[in-house]
Amino acid sequence: MNAAGTPDSGAPDAKDGSPRERLERRGARCLSDVDLLSVLLEIPSAKEPPGSIARRILEKVNGSIYNLSRWTIQDLRAENISWTRVCMLSAAFELAKRFDERSEITTKITTAKDVFAFFNKISLALDREKCWVLSLDVKNQVVRFDEVSAGTATGSLFHPRDFLRPAVRCNASSIILVHNHPSGDSTPSKGDVEITLRLRDAAKVLGINLLDHVIVGRRNVGVYREGYFSFSAAGKL
Repeated sequence: MNAAGTPDSGAPDAKDGSPRERLERRGARCLSDVDLLSVLLEIPSAKEPPGSIARRILEKVNGSIYNLSRWTIQDLRAENISWTRVCMLSAAFELAKRFDERSEITTKITTAKDVFAFFNKISLALDREKCWVLSLDVKNQVVRFDEVSAGTATGSLFHPRDFLRPAVRCNASSIILVHNHPSGDSTPSKGDVEITLRLRDAAKVLGINLLDHVIVGRRNVGVYREGYFSFSAAGKL
């Protein structure tokens, strides 16, 4: 533990037992980065000790867990890590990313501009359409964030029930529909308009309000230079 009260990223202390034993006695928060990676990499029959693998990998990313989280499955496989442990690491990093996304979204999404600011970070790397629904409570606070469909580079498959199912499960009072345009042009298509109206009408039957449908593109592309189109702001809801 360093002076700031957070775990150091240095080598584990062998005198204090294995990382797994220290985790059991003191909790994961007290483990160093090397220790935590060692726990995930531990295989009784492995030729190389998990601590050695963990230190070697961390050295390659300058000790940055964030940099390591951006490694692909192929990058991990190149380190002679078993397929089981590669899967565990990939799953752990993806869970961490999703937790971070959901934590951030509950505090930052209040306007169409906020929707764009958040989803732009996600959509910039996408080459196909994806659709998300934000479920909100009676105070318009996000209580759930779900990806509900993923299409191709030319379009996405919509159905109102796919978007309403998560909202019903968490007893949401309202929802915001979000999807990206890989072309960067956020201008709504005829299909976008149709699904918005279908979803609005279907939601009303269930007592759920469609607050907005935000199409996320890129700044300075197409007619809407700010990078997004809001059905609510445009008076189309």
